[in-house]
Amino acid sequence: MAYRLAQPSFSKGEIAPDLYGRFDVDAYATALRKARNVFVLKYGGLMKRPGTRLVAEVLDATRPIRLVPFQFSIEQAYALEMGHGYMRVAAAGGLVLNQELAITGITNEVQAKVTAAYHGYSVGNMVYLSGIDGDLGDQLNNRFFPVVAVVDANSFRVGIDTSAMPAFTGATGGTVRTEAPPADPVDPVIPDPVNPSDPPSTGGGGNG
Repeated sequence: MAYRLAQPSFSKGEIAPDLYGRFDVDAYATALRKARNVFVLKYGGLMKRPGTRLVAEVLDATRPIRLVPFQFSIEQAYALEMGHGYMRVAAAGGLVLNQELAITGITNEVQAKVTAAYHGYSVGNMVYLSGIDGDLGDQLNNRFFPVVAVVDANSFRVGIDTSAMPAFTGATGGTVRTEAPPADPVDPVIPDPVNPSDPPSTGGGGNG
């Protein structure tokens, strides 16, 4: 005959192998031999460990990448992606991005030309596209693309072939800039260190 024993609490968590046979210990009745992928709640119950999801691909997968946790306060926590010569910040289930700009046009070319007033981007920057309407948005939204060329102050080219994709019909969201963003601050000029002069000679005092 098989018996089923009820265990209302798991508040003691896992016990050491030395206690597997120590049913006389009080903790034995409220402990587990093995608890994997669960959290022990303070009231004695168990909760499955939450899973993970893809936030974004690393910027350069050809080089080693390090993820560093950074907690600014109890309410603000970040994950820092440290790569070769760059750092990206993730928080609240996504990457921390710059100001969202309104997209007014995307061409159907081998290297798509994106129109956004006073974008301020440079070759090598990564842009995140979102809010694009229609079938074209299904293929471009929520993806990163590198800026491969800057046409002018209001348009740039990204590394995606849209020649066989649907035509651009519109986009929602974003800010329409009316002037160019401020230029990046110039690093201050640090002068070379100056060697201190020799101290003045001093006498020996007394009758000398």
